[in-house]
Amino acid sequence: MNYLTRAPSAPMRLIEIGQAARLLGVTARTLRHYQDRGLVRSHRLARNVRGYDLGTLEQLKAIVALRAAGLPISAIRTILTLRDEPDAQALALRAALAEALSEQQAQIQRLTALAGCMDGDGDALPQTIAGLRAACAEPTSP
Repeated sequence: MNYLTRAPSAPMRLIEIGQAARLLGVTARTLRHYQDRGLVRSHRLARNVRGYDLGTLEQLKAIVALRAAGLPISAIRTILTLRDEPDAQALALRAALAEALSEQQAQIQRLTALAGCMDGDGDALPQTIAGLRAACAEPTSP
């Protein structure tokens, strides 16, 4: 008989959650959150510590970068599920980035308007902000 033999596979290299967090510049809690939200899976190491293989670490790098760009987890999940369809994934990524850019531009406009109120006298604050300032200045009763 002619059997195909498999070369022994190398042991999988796993990186503990704390080390992965340091490499990615996030907290271990953030990585657990991504796993809880279904974006990645981990392996369990000794002492029940989560560990990530190198492929998952690359996926986490992408997730961290997309979150830093302002994409919500739901959009990232959609993008990740399309990994086997590169054209659809690129289209989803472009749409999510355009939405994030639009939201950030709107935020810049709101901040610019608020900063404009601060130019000149402090009495020109919008009512909601001025009301908060007044409420904070009042002593609280026991």
